[in-house]
Amino acid sequence: MASPASSVAGAGETVLTVVLAGNPNVGKSSLFTALAGVPTRVGNYPGVTVERKVGRFTHGGRAIDLVDLPGVYGLVPRSPDEQAAVDALAGRVPGMAPPDCAVVVADATNLERNLYLASQVLGLGVPVVVALTQSDVAGAEGITIDHALLAARLGCPVVPVVAPARQGIPALASAIVAAAAGPVPPAPAGLEAIAAAAGPEHSPAAREAIARYAWIERQLAGVVTRRPPAGAAAARQIDELLTHPLSGTLAFVLAMLAMFSSIYWLAAPVMDGIEAGVAALGGAVRGLLPEGPIASLLVDGILAGAGSVVVFVPQIALLFAFVALLESSGYLARAAFLMDRLLAGVGLSGRSFIPLLSSFACAIPGIMATRSIENRRDRLLTIMLAPLMSCSARLPVYLLFCGAFVPDRAVGLPFIRLPALVLLGLYALGVVVAAAVAWLLTQSVLGRSRQPFVMELPRWRWPLPGVVLRRVAEAAGSFLHNAGTLIMAVSVVIWALTTYPRDEAAIDAEVAARRGALERRIAAGTEPAAPAAELARLDTPAGLAAARRGAAQRQSFLGRAGRLVEPLVRPLGWDWRIGCAVLASFPAREVVLGTLGVLYDLGDGDDAEGGLAARLHAATWDDTGRPVFTLPVALSIMVFFALCAQCASTLVVIGRETGSAVWPVVSFLSMTLLAWVAAWLTFTVASGLVGG
Repeated sequence: MASPASSVAGAGETVLTVVLAGNPNVGKSSLFTALAGVPTRVGNYPGVTVERKVGRFTHGGRAIDLVDLPGVYGLVPRSPDEQAAVDALAGRVPGMAPPDCAVVVADATNLERNLYLASQVLGLGVPVVVALTQSDVAGAEGITIDHALLAARLGCPVVPVVAPARQGIPALASAIVAAAAGPVPPAPAGLEAIAAAAGPEHSPAAREAIARYAWIERQLAGVVTRRPPAGAAAARQIDELLTHPLSGTLAFVLAMLAMFSSIYWLAAPVMDGIEAGVAALGGAVRGLLPEGPIASLLVDGILAGAGSVVVFVPQIALLFAFVALLESSGYLARAAFLMDRLLAGVGLSGRSFIPLLSSFACAIPGIMATRSIENRRDRLLTIMLAPLMSCSARLPVYLLFCGAFVPDRAVGLPFIRLPALVLLGLYALGVVVAAAVAWLLTQSVLGRSRQPFVMELPRWRWPLPGVVLRRVAEAAGSFLHNAGTLIMAVSVVIWALTTYPRDEAAIDAEVAARRGALERRIAAGTEPAAPAAELARLDTPAGLAAARRGAAQRQSFLGRAGRLVEPLVRPLGWDWRIGCAVLASFPAREVVLGTLGVLYDLGDGDDAEGGLAARLHAATWDDTGRPVFTLPVALSIMVFFALCAQCASTLVVIGRETGSAVWPVVSFLSMTLLAWVAAWLTFTVASGLVGG
């Protein structure tokens, strides 16, 4: 029975609108992907889906628009994401056809609780199908469900599925098509009488709950049988160990250390190969084309910019593979439980953890995930803290400077390397600063409130290779997409700004002035060795060419702008080129490496050959000739990127989610100021300890 409002696929064919509804963390997103074939973010903790997602597929000759809704426990919404789900089920969404069928996604291992929502959806007057997810886990835990008997009692099809393995998916699709053309199942009977018998001492909501759970008990009588599961005692002991404040925290730190250490030595051979390939490609292109602007654009602009970013794909892929393994096994949910105690200590609700955890991949879905937070104060505070979590766009910056400038020495154990510790510290920095900001705000302007956080720990399970590989492919694909579009476009713009205008007379004059200054320093007799060496280098063809390229860069549009901002960044230990790269990365921090690749691909002579790290090592200050990049400078850059709000998309989403243009401005200004101060402190302290 298709709704009159159903959309039209073409040639008069109506498209069925089918909604997926269920409690949080029951596998709706996995089922959506298995049915519609549309990859979507899945996770074994609640709050992954915060807005409707639509995917179209065809089954039995019928086109179906499948709508994945945010998780709800009932049809009385308490937060924005729950309101969106309830409106879609009730057909109250403008521009969306009322559902022709509602698929209630129920966890087979916890059927009693999941049927509460089903009992409400059965009263909406739409065809219903119940999909039992986690059916394989239920079997392993000794839970047997008589699906036919349950379907007969509910009056609607009941289909067991294992979404990641696509078991039961064709049967579920057939049941959806058949149900949409069939009768509407009956609403649960006798609820009013049970609620009335519960007595006036109970609230209306409590009486409804008593009535519905009594109805559920009747439906499940003789349907579900249980036998003691094997391995339950061992799983309980592991949970106690990993959620204990002491042993759990130690295990979490060790897991993170192992993850960050391994991505360096596992990815190194592949990264070396990519760098060699990019260098060979650049040499081949330069050999094919005559010297001039076109060759310079292709080699110094596009290849230098995009190549400087692509080299980090192996490390990003490895990091997301580890995260997917931890998530799929159920460990991240234990970590969330562990972190809830820390969040409560700084005045945050435990509900803030999932949005903040999501922000480690990208702040945008993390900010959108705050829709699951009921309290407006907690939601606003979590939105403002989410950009402080180190997202994946910051990772290439950390990897470059940790690998190039932090000494690769063992700390305690041979496999614990100092670059990995610094990398872990940068991730921790955002968390610590966010906690401090949260504590300050909740102790002053926002005040304290404490919402209970209830989270059901998923069962331990072996990660599925397909799920892990899909997550890795999504992360690497997104990164490469940025490298191929945004970063490449910015690299071309930066190349143009550093190439034009080109005044040969002005370049000759600057080189002559530099030569004269060196000769005067030698004649003065004060430390003549350094200026003598530089003058000797200036007299070689390569040295003269490098000096001319450097002069041309300084006189370009970007060079002039960079020298204007240099007084602002010089206290951080940066030269004008670092300042320009950071300014260019304010719309999107991913572009900084491409910009550095372009800026430091010019003007440093033979020493600058090799990958970006080698070119940064060879870079020198224009006025003194000393190295630009040292350990304190590298640390100050990484700390700045860890704390600064360099993402226009994130600021737009903050404005949309808060409904105000004030909060994006507050976020940008406060984080930029915080980042500058922290970078200055880092450079000053590190210079005092190890020398600048």
